[in-house]
Amino acid sequence: LPRALASARAAARAPAAHGLTRAAAASGRGRAVLSTATGITQGEVHNEGGAYVGGYWVPLEDCAHRFNIEDGSGERTPSTPCPRSITRHSAAKADGSYDVVIIGAGCIGAAVARELSKTTASVLMIESADDVCQGATKGNSGIVHAGYDDKPGSVRAKLCWKGNQMFPALDEDLHFGYQLTGSLVVACGAAEEKFLDELLARGAANGVENLRIVRGAELRRLEPNLDEAATAALLSPDAGTLIPYEYNVALAENAADNGVEVRTRRMVTAITKRADDAHFEIAADHWEPRAYVEGRQPVTRVKKAIQNLVSAAPPALGNYFGGENEGGPWEKFPALVKGAQAVGVEEMKVGGSGSMKAMDGVVVERERVRARYVVNCAGGASDKIAAMIGDTSFTIKPRLGEYVLLKKSSGAACNHILFPCPGPYGKGILVQ
Repeated sequence: LPRALASARAAARAPAAHGLTRAAAASGRGRAVLSTATGITQGEVHNEGGAYVGGYWVPLEDCAHRFNIEDGSGERTPSTPCPRSITRHSAAKADGSYDVVIIGAGCIGAAVARELSKTTASVLMIESADDVCQGATKGNSGIVHAGYDDKPGSVRAKLCWKGNQMFPALDEDLHFGYQLTGSLVVACGAAEEKFLDELLARGAANGVENLRIVRGAELRRLEPNLDEAATAALLSPDAGTLIPYEYNVALAENAADNGVEVRTRRMVTAITKRADDAHFEIAADHWEPRAYVEGRQPVTRVKKAIQNLVSAAPPALGNYFGGENEGGPWEKFPALVKGAQAVGVEEMKVGGSGSMKAMDGVVVERERVRARYVVNCAGGASDKIAAMIGDTSFTIKPRLGEYVLLKKSSGAACNHILFPCPGPYGKGILVQ
C-alpha cells in the first residue's frame, strides 16, 4: 500500500481526532474565509499552509494536534522493506480460506473493507492494478453531492443525502481533506429556471435539506464572477469536495491497519462455487512489470527519463496550451498529446496507466483463494466479474470525460462548485 499519507491514518479502534468545528471556523481560528451567507469554506488549498478536516480549515500551526494522528500508520509500520504487491500480514484463517474476498480496491471496495475491518471477519481485498485508486475512482471529480438530482425512489436517492451527512465525521476519523464548499446549479433565463424548480422539488422528495433558489444581488454576492446571463441558481450548502486519491488511500490504509489483507496486481480470471464446502474459489493471475521480473532497475531508468524530460523542457510546465512561460507546445511532449496515449478503454476498466497491459506486466503466479462471500467492487469491470458467477443482468457502459486543471492561484475565481443546467446530452461543463 502507498505510505505517503501513512502518518495521517489511525486505526478504527483509536479515538477520533476532532477537526475544526463550524463555530471555531467562524470565530477565525482557521484562515479560510467562512461565508456568512452559506456557511461554506473558501480561499484555501488543502495541504498548502494547512489542511481541511471535517469540512473546515485547520492552519498549519494547529495541524500537529488537529490533523496528525497519534499512533497512526506511520508510527506502527516497521522501518523495513515492504513485501511486494501484498500487505505484511495475512488475514487467512487456519485452513487458508477467508470469510470475505473483496474484488476491487477503489473507493467502494476500500470502504467496504474498512467497515468489515471493524468485525472479526477475515477479509482479503484484491486489486487488478498496481495500486489502489487506479480505476474509476482515479477519474472521479471528488464531488460529494447532496442528492437533489437523483430520481426519487432510486437507491441513490435513498442513500446520497445520508452519505453526504456522514462525510464530515468520516474525515475527522481519517483526515483525507474533505472541504465543505457548497454547490450552485446556475440557470440562464426563465426556461432554465423552471429546471431549478424541478430540482428543488426532487431534492425535497429525497429528503435533502437546506436547498433554496438564490437570485439577483445575493447570487452576485455568492459568485461575483458569474456571467451576466445567469439569472438564478439552486444553492446546496451541504455539497463538498475531496481528493479521490487521499480518500481511497485513507480507507484502504485504515482497513489494512485493522487486519484486512490487501493484494495488488491480481487479475481475477474465474470464480467458481465449490460443492464440498460451499465456498467460492477465486482464480487470479498475479502479475508484475516485465522489467522487475527480468531483474532490471526500473527506478534508475525512470529517474533518468525524468531528468531528460526536465532538462529539455521550457522553464514552466503548467499549461499545455502554450501560453507565455507556460510550457508547451504539446508536440514537445508526445506522451501528453491528445489521442497518443497507449491506454485504451478496456485498460481503464482494470487500472488505466497502472494496468497489467500499460505496465507491460507478465504473470508470475496463478493464485486460488477460497471465501464464503465475494463482494464485487470491480468498478468498470464489475459486469465481467458478475458474469463469472452467471449474473449477466447488467453491462457497464463507461463514459470518458476531460479535465482542465487550472493553477491553484485561480481558485479565487469561484467560491462554490458550479453546475450549468443539464442539457439533452449531459450535465455540461462544471467548475470545481
